[in-house]
Amino acid sequence: MSRIATTLSEIRQLELAHRQTIPAGYLDENRHVNVQYYVHLVEQGLVAVFARAGLGEIYAAAEEYGNFALEQHIRYLAEILVDERVSVYIRLLELGIKRAYFMGFVINDSRERLACTVEILQMNVDIRQRRGAPYPLAGKTALQALHARHATLAWDAPVCGVMRV
Repeated sequence: MSRIATTLSEIRQLELAHRQTIPAGYLDENRHVNVQYYVHLVEQGLVAVFARAGLGEIYAAAEEYGNFALEQHIRYLAEILVDERVSVYIRLLELGIKRAYFMGFVINDSRERLACTVEILQMNVDIRQRRGAPYPLAGKTALQALHARHATLAWDAPVCGVMRV
């Protein structure tokens, strides 16, 4: 596995999506953050991104739509320990009619290190039918604007290379 050349200052050009201090409950028997919580941290960032786009809880309750993960690729780069402060940044890499490809970056702010990246292929789903559905116009417009902003960044996302919308 090659090193990631993306810098923390480049990642921090993205909007901050989530920040928290790591609680003891996240630790595993090795006394570091269990793998499931790396994904959880990025999920919290995605929740914030979807809420800003009008595709959060209110949308899900009112319209009976939701966001389902289809595929994920996790790259662990540095440990996170209890009481350390982390921040999450989300980049929208590709956007389709009903799918989106995001990359989450978890920065360990306490150590000034990139802790992990999580690539997520996500789909908008009609909950009643349990099938993929196009994004509603307002959400689609908000995601298109986000995608356009992220496309102007001067750095390439360090993707695994196997995922696409």
